Amino acid sequence: MDKERKNIGLAMLLIFSSLLVCLDRIFWQSNPDILINDKVNLQQSLLQIYHASTLIGIDIFAIALGFLLQGNEDKSWSSAIKYWIYTIFVGTLGLIILTLFSREFSIVDLYNMLFPFIRNTYGILSGIVLGALTLPLFNKGIRKYTKIIELSLLLVIIAPTIFNKDIFGFANGTVFGYTLVNLGFYGNHIKSKLSVKKVVTRIILLLLTNIIVVSLMPEFSKAVHNDLSTAGRFTNSASALLILLAFYVVLLVSKIKVNVKNGYVDFIIYTAWALLVISNNQTLLNKLIEYNHKTAQSVTRWILAKDIKEILWLMLIVILSNFVILGICKLTGISQKISSFYDIKADEKLSQFFYRITNGIKSWLKAHRVYLATITWGYFLAIFSFLMMNTKWTVEPNVDVKYNIFTYTIGVRQAMVLVNTIIFLLFLKFIFSLTNRYWFSTIVASLLWIIWVVANRIKIGIRNEPILPSELSMIKAW
Repeated sequence: MDKERKNIGLAMLLIFSSLLVCLDRIFWQSNPDILINDKVNLQQSLLQIYHASTLIGIDIFAIALGFLLQGNEDKSWSSAIKYWIYTIFVGTLGLIILTLFSREFSIVDLYNMLFPFIRNTYGILSGIVLGALTLPLFNKGIRKYTKIIELSLLLVIIAPTIFNKDIFGFANGTVFGYTLVNLGFYGNHIKSKLSVKKVVTRIILLLLTNIIVVSLMPEFSKAVHNDLSTAGRFTNSASALLILLAFYVVLLVSKIKVNVKNGYVDFIIYTAWALLVISNNQTLLNKLIEYNHKTAQSVTRWILAKDIKEILWLMLIVILSNFVILGICKLTGISQKISSFYDIKADEKLSQFFYRITNGIKSWLKAHRVYLATITWGYFLAIFSFLMMNTKWTVEPNVDVKYNIFTYTIGVRQAMVLVNTIIFLLFLKFIFSLTNRYWFSTIVASLLWIIWVVANRIKIGIRNEPILPSELSMIKAW
């Protein structure tokens, strides 16, 4: 594939699959009345088929993106970095907008948006990003160990379905996303070996198999367990049948060679990516579901109509927002800077690439060591101030919970620690702007901060309350 052009068919497939994911997340959590059915009948079978048709969306998305990334191995690292920055930006922006409209704020949601990898906010997307980072290694390995990689992928996909257990931890999303995107890499590698006729034949066989198995599982569940406990065994995104169907669908679309400029395809990819980020914003989903319940109650067709309308509105908003966001990135040169640093250069070996990246990070840390040290010092003082405000080694916010003072400060009260860090840094910056002396400003700001903390600690020990702003007026009495 020409590296200056990408397959528009795969890009449009990403949009379609992301819409399916949104529909899956919103519709099924709305508890439509079709779910109120514990009988084995045609409705139950159709329900399972319909559910499977929305669940396949995430499989198609990850595999299709793997196909697209494989075509630009030299840009895999820069793409991963851009996607992750974009994820944090879209998630945080969405939270801010939602907070302004709902007038409700949760610090947990903020942490989820700012630290998505640590908190596993977007498991599937995290896996895709990790897959993009390891794409050069995958390509290096596929040339030498093709059979081993094929068998490994097949085992990882099929084993959980056969044993009906989450053997590889697909539930957390990251491993699942990583597996799917690697399946996309592999598909792009072998697509020339399979004719369109073979691919279409396999799609038809897998489609029929999925329909038969999914629709008959309620019957089997009722016969074996006398209930519907295993009726949805194959109605999940990790089902080998759904994954293989998604794989061949993507493979078929990739053979439709309609290539356009990278810029157009990238815009579509970011739009689809944003929709997946939004679909993982549980706070937003809860608001939509609550609204739908009030207006559509539990009537399936009303909920479905509203969900489709809301998803299309979300897509329109995302498209318009992307024009602004990506336009700003282009004007400021952020995208180009990331690409120039993280793209694998022509004729650059993998070891040389990693060496260059490592040296670049070391150089950046060295160039900004003063700022990083200042931030670290401010963070330490913020933790110190919180610890000093407590007279015991344990904290009991309520009768049911008891924390160690360090766990409470660094964990539960992390948001306030960060706020105090920012306040100290602003105070330090203010003094520095007056004196233009870094060390003098740091020492003075730190001493004043420590004096204030110690004074508060003394007053808390005596009167069980900190220094109040109104008490500062007593200074005049001296």
